[in-house]
Amino acid sequence: MKRRLINLGKLIFIAACFAVIFSKIHPSELAEHFRGVAPGWVLAAWLTVLAEPVLVAVKWNLLLREKGINLGLWRIARIVFTSNFLCVVVPVSVGADALRLMMVKGAQQSLTHATGSLVADRIMGALAIMLLSLLGVAWAGPAVLGAQALWSILVIAAIVLGAVAVLLSPLPVFWVPPLQRRLAGRGPLAERVAALAGKAVEVHDSLLAYRENPGLLARVFTLNLLAQMLRVVQIALLFRAVGHPVAVSQAAAFVPMINMFTLLPISYFGLGVKEGAFLYFFGRAGVAKAVCLTVSLITYPLILGAMIPGALCALLDTLKRGEGAGRDRTERTDPTDRA
Repeated sequence: MKRRLINLGKLIFIAACFAVIFSKIHPSELAEHFRGVAPGWVLAAWLTVLAEPVLVAVKWNLLLREKGINLGLWRIARIVFTSNFLCVVVPVSVGADALRLMMVKGAQQSLTHATGSLVADRIMGALAIMLLSLLGVAWAGPAVLGAQALWSILVIAAIVLGAVAVLLSPLPVFWVPPLQRRLAGRGPLAERVAALAGKAVEVHDSLLAYRENPGLLARVFTLNLLAQMLRVVQIALLFRAVGHPVAVSQAAAFVPMINMFTLLPISYFGLGVKEGAFLYFFGRAGVAKAVCLTVSLITYPLILGAMIPGALCALLDTLKRGEGAGRDRTERTDPTDRA
């Protein structure tokens, strides 16, 4: 029941967002921009979307190897592509990160270290987003970005950096020992909660252990920065595709912030949130609302198209499991075994 209410709430939120957006943009304006889209620029943008999961696999492989999890780059890439696909088609609210952890655990690897590696990657990603956006702000300046958009970026950057500082401090887990003492001897449910709290401490310790290898963190941060730059290039190409190129400095300042908003768990795949963020940031810089919305909507088929490798990997895994199950049934029913 609770899950259904959450899903309903997200759908209502998405509908409300698009109702507000289309109250300001006439569909005929949108149709006009879609008719003028240049396929070549869209194809170039799609290639940047396709390249991003490869970077994700490379940096996650580096973090996992530090913890002794050696699945190999090819297998990690398959996990990344497959999880990107399954998080869309699985009929429950399961994120790509959760699916990746399930796949690593299924490979008989440490779930604690896998979780710590993903959290470390997310922190490096957040820092890369902030750095790239702030560099864009310094490059473009308030005259190009608009004073309101500029201050929004600075406030968001301060909040994110503060959250990262808290996450890397003892604060997230200082409450665990007293909680475990209170729950001791209070039944199976209390023991389970205490055990989960202990796992949180283990994940936090696994995360903080990465500080002992600053060279690794520097490489992962650089890869995250490259991934964010790919997204900036993608959006810059899409603005060219609709015949309204924007300054690279604008894209560098705005796109990372837009990506940050789409991570909020209040919508499906950022629907409504991303469109509102496009209109807010690029609109403050003088870009027409219909152009902003067109570019935002074009990103969805590009993302779906980049899931083709993940669909193929999922299909191959399903066929492989089916063949294994068939062999097991054949062996169990083989009359020579009974003889």
